[in-house]
Amino acid sequence: MNKKILFTALGTLIALAISGIFLMQRLNAPSYTLAVAKRGDIVQEVSASGKVESPTQIDLRFKGSGKLVFLNARVGDKISAGKLLAKQDTTQLDAQVKEMQAGIDLQKAKLSQLLSGASPEDVSISETAVYNAEQSLLDAKKNMIDRLQGAYTRSDDAVRARSDQLFDNPKTSNPQLLFSFPFDMQLERAVLEARVGIEVTLNEWAGSLAEVSAESDLVLATTLAKKNTSQVKAFLVNEALMVNALTPSSKITQATIDKWKTDISTARTNVDIALSNLLLAEENLQMKESALHIAENQLTLKTAPARSSDIAVYQAQIIQAEASLTRTEAQRRDLTISAPVSSMVTNVRGEVGEVVGADIIVVSLAAGGALQIQLNVVEDKIVNVRIGQKARITFDAIEDEEFSGKVVTIDPVETIIGGAVYYQTTILFDKVDERIRSGMTANVWINTAISEDALFVPASAVQSKDGKKIVQTLTDGQVTETEVHTGIENDVGMIEIISGLFDGDQVILGAEKKQK
Repeated sequence: MNKKILFTALGTLIALAISGIFLMQRLNAPSYTLAVAKRGDIVQEVSASGKVESPTQIDLRFKGSGKLVFLNARVGDKISAGKLLAKQDTTQLDAQVKEMQAGIDLQKAKLSQLLSGASPEDVSISETAVYNAEQSLLDAKKNMIDRLQGAYTRSDDAVRARSDQLFDNPKTSNPQLLFSFPFDMQLERAVLEARVGIEVTLNEWAGSLAEVSAESDLVLATTLAKKNTSQVKAFLVNEALMVNALTPSSKITQATIDKWKTDISTARTNVDIALSNLLLAEENLQMKESALHIAENQLTLKTAPARSSDIAVYQAQIIQAEASLTRTEAQRRDLTISAPVSSMVTNVRGEVGEVVGADIIVVSLAAGGALQIQLNVVEDKIVNVRIGQKARITFDAIEDEEFSGKVVTIDPVETIIGGAVYYQTTILFDKVDERIRSGMTANVWINTAISEDALFVPASAVQSKDGKKIVQTLTDGQVTETEVHTGIENDVGMIEIISGLFDGDQVILGAEKKQK
């Protein structure tokens, strides 16, 4: 067989094998069910059905016990819808509302400040701080160079001016002591060898210092200076041990020995001072460099545009705070009784100053004209229902038309139906319509909460993990777990995302393996 044909066939087989591997990988890759985070209005509703009936007396109660501080209703009064009739003590909640509103205003002011950036005056102050820090650092560098030069000068003086009195030919490669030292031959050798090494050190040190400037690597220069100074210090220690052991002889008088002792002691003191000055200058230089770094960072922060992540944090905090404020205001409204419709007062109970509970009917009204609907709302939904909330109503008998009403009463005593707990809730129509008859079955959706221009995803995308709520997002084929904070959820399975996601993020609802 022709070799060219053979190689071509082998190449084709290899290419097919590689393609097959990639195909198997794609076939085995998980397939995700995805949804996109979107913005829009999300409405939380409680749904129930009930029968239309003729209006009866509307009995108004508080939702809980509290001190009655206001009562403005007398039997026979004709009142308009919305008039405040009674009120329990709201002092604590009033203070909370003011505090929370102040907190929201502060967060909004911070966000506005973040978006507008630093003022020219603030930027100018930061620029001045950077300039001053640069000048302080330059002074610290000059001081460091002086200390480096001082360390060399003191070391040179300690060796060549003070300790070289003990030697013949001290600057050569073969220095000799002026005296015999039989007490410690090892110490003598150490001193002679050290003197040779120090001569090399001082010469090289002098050459490196000649090139040192404020632009040089002063850390390297300082490290070298500390090393050299320590070398000289160790040499002087050994010299002092030797001189202190000397006694007068025919060649060396006591006066000479005393002078050597004094000079070497002075040399050691000067070298210690030089080393201490080096350390202080090094510490000061590091401090000035840190101060400049901080000043530069401050200037960068003030001149940099606001990051989208910082903006998102403030926005999420504001949304959460507003949601908390809404809940607190709702709690405060529960401590008031207002007329749900225009009507007449038929009964009043209670006096200002006494404690009234949920079992006491404070005001009874007779509303004429509009019909009402009696609903049974299940117990896990009634917690979100409040008097005054709007409701939309449809009838099987009246197609393609929606009517409006509002919650006027909520029975505080439960009703047991088929073993389940319900609470009877009354809906009053906003308008009279002759087509609506007593006995008709009505489908009612009570609007318990609304978030406008909210970000939302399917509720099935939100999972609980380690006490947190998370969603899985898919970006460039990579799955990431993201913690989120949620808000309200509507009846069609959508849930509000207060923070953690952005408009357009892809969230995972589920994953399954493709069949081979």
